[in-house]
Amino acid sequence: MNTQTVQELAVDRLNAQRTGDIVTMGQMMSEVFRYVDSSGRQFDKETYLDLFVDPDAIQWISQEMMTYQETIAGDVAIVETLLEEKFILGTNAYEGRFWALHIYRKEDGVWKWQGGQTTLVNEG
Repeated sequence: MNTQTVQELAVDRLNAQRTGDIVTMGQMMSEVFRYVDSSGRQFDKETYLDLFVDPDAIQWISQEMMTYQETIAGDVAIVETLLEEKFILGTNAYEGRFWALHIYRKEDGVWKWQGGQTTLVNEG
């Protein structure tokens, strides 16, 4: 049984995303994964990996977790984070702070990332 905490999984998830480790990231994700980005676009596991992890699609310059707050109730965890990110997606460069709400759930005793939603923080 994986004894990894939710916070360790959240940090490992960021590292796998930033380094383009599609295999490791895929193992952390539930098969019923659902995600909504800051533009309101929806992704399943395959499309998330293709767009936000695959180094052929995205170049992560930096991604830092500024805050971390978790609430665990049984086999479900809700994680709120503030992320500072710089990345190039296609031909567009992005830089900013993003508030993320992620859901994790234990599947057969192992925490898996179920998905979540990210919002660009308007600091103007």
